[in-house]
Amino acid sequence: MAEQKPDKARGFISFGVVILLALIIGIFLRNVRLGLIIGLVLGLLGSSLLRRR
Repeated sequence: MAEQKPDKARGFISFGVVILLALIIGIFLRNVRLGLIIGLVLGLLGSSLLRRR
């Protein structure tokens, strides 16, 4: 069970990093909402990839 805890923490960290990356993209595009939508989509895709492993 100890092996599952780092995977969950890694998932939360990667989700947060993707959201921050999307915010930066949104700021450069001058559309923060678009950046948030991109971040949510990428975060959901990334979290689904972590769950498969």
